[in-house]
Amino acid sequence: MSQLERNFEPAKVVASAATGVIEHIERCGGDPESILGRVGINLDAVGNPNFEINLSQYCELFHEGAKATGNDNFGLHFGQTFEPKKLGPIGYAAVSSPTLASAVSQMQRYFPAHQSLSHFGIIEEAGIYWLSYNIEDDRIINKRQDAELSMGMFTNLFKRALGPRWSPLEVRFEHIAPDGASEHSACFDASVRFGRRTNAFAFRKEELEAPMPEQDPFLFAIIEPILRARCSMRDGSKEFADVVRDQIKLNLGDSAPTLNNVAKLFGISGGSLHRQLKSRGLSFNDLLSAARKDLALHYLRNGEMPLTEIALCLGYSELSAFSRAFRAWTGVSPKIYRRNLTEAR
Repeated sequence: MSQLERNFEPAKVVASAATGVIEHIERCGGDPESILGRVGINLDAVGNPNFEINLSQYCELFHEGAKATGNDNFGLHFGQTFEPKKLGPIGYAAVSSPTLASAVSQMQRYFPAHQSLSHFGIIEEAGIYWLSYNIEDDRIINKRQDAELSMGMFTNLFKRALGPRWSPLEVRFEHIAPDGASEHSACFDASVRFGRRTNAFAFRKEELEAPMPEQDPFLFAIIEPILRARCSMRDGSKEFADVVRDQIKLNLGDSAPTLNNVAKLFGISGGSLHRQLKSRGLSFNDLLSAARKDLALHYLRNGEMPLTEIALCLGYSELSAFSRAFRAWTGVSPKIYRRNLTEAR
């Protein structure tokens, strides 16, 4: 973690993202006041779109909710019935958009106004589109419940346009498979995989053309300036190298993204990105290597993905190439690294 990352303000989320959690805790047999007290969230703040709460406290709220109620899928169940409008301004901006493509685009553009130090966006992989989401603040540990409820929230946006029977092609989570993971497939009506590089669900490109049933240009015109102002207040919270490395991570797949591929994501030329990197003493290849290392360690620490599959997910054509790179990073082979982790546990 860079020096700037150690000093940045805690990640925040608009408190409306917790709308309905008090009732959900009660339905699960828990005590809302006790749980909120343990994580340090004011009862009056919950659900208020004018308040922000620390993202770490938000994640702990659902983590503690799961423990206190004995419902290990606490976040999963919460997200399944969460309506997009309850997210607050960003939710209203999405549902008032003319099409699903526009709704997703607005959420991607203004997501920093809703939740800081997080990624929300669309990734294309082998002709399939993925809506991807993850928290980028490594200081937040208990992210499983948030990931599961967030995927539910975002699929509900798609159901708004495509109908309640719509389901994603596949759902992926960063965390390892929990006990009772079979329920996840039933909730999403899709295949669910764990221990992946990001939280995401797959859909077909043509589905983005669906109209939003509650499109309202007047409402959107009112909300957009609020979101734009919030975004501008949060600019510059991460170093340039971290932003580029995160984009490389999200676009690693069957092959490694090139400098031109990543530059296109920022809307600039490859030459421009090269010059910006060089002016900061950075190398694209070094950032690619760092991104691969981060993900390799993530995959080896979380779950039992075969080493060959990990190599392919990192853009290596052969396991031997991945193994050589991993030895250069850590001094040991990935097989030995995983065995040492297992023995330590």
